[in-house]
Amino acid sequence: MFFALSVATTYILTNIDGLFAFLALAATGRKPEAIVGFLLAQVVVIGGAVLVGGGAALLAPADLGLLGIVPVALGFREVLKNRRKAAVTEKNPPAPGSIIGVVVLFLALSTDTFVLMATFFADTRPELDRFVLSGALIAVAALLALGTFLSRLIKPTPATEKFFERLAPLVMIVAGLYILMDTQTDVF
Repeated sequence: MFFALSVATTYILTNIDGLFAFLALAATGRKPEAIVGFLLAQVVVIGGAVLVGGGAALLAPADLGLLGIVPVALGFREVLKNRRKAAVTEKNPPAPGSIIGVVVLFLALSTDTFVLMATFFADTRPELDRFVLSGALIAVAALLALGTFLSRLIKPTPATEKFFERLAPLVMIVAGLYILMDTQTDVF
């Protein structure tokens, strides 16, 4: 169960940007579209991660741990991008106009989560995949509940967005290092 909770934690932390997008959409009076779009995007992310992770089973088990290089590299790329972006202020993009636009928005924000989850499914022993899936489902439920609750209370601020924008790449790096390590959840 601890493994499922650690997967859920990494899923949530790599989806903080999606949480802020959810709050922004809800603040404009589009909470139903935000809920439906978020859920549809997460179905695509988790389903795709299961397929890609299962497909990676064709690789040699000893090489699966090397998939951890992908989230580490993405994390470092995001750290560098955040450092360059610190001096430049960006304009907020307009809110999408349809459910499809909302789904595309959430999918675009979930590429890091997709890579991380696919890597977890690929690197984890098949009998433990249910814990990876459980962790993902716990995270989706927690993010949806948190987004709905927070949309009633607060509006995202630049300071909180910046904090989580800097935290997410570090989570990717740590999760990638975990995958690179030889742990008890690995295929072998």
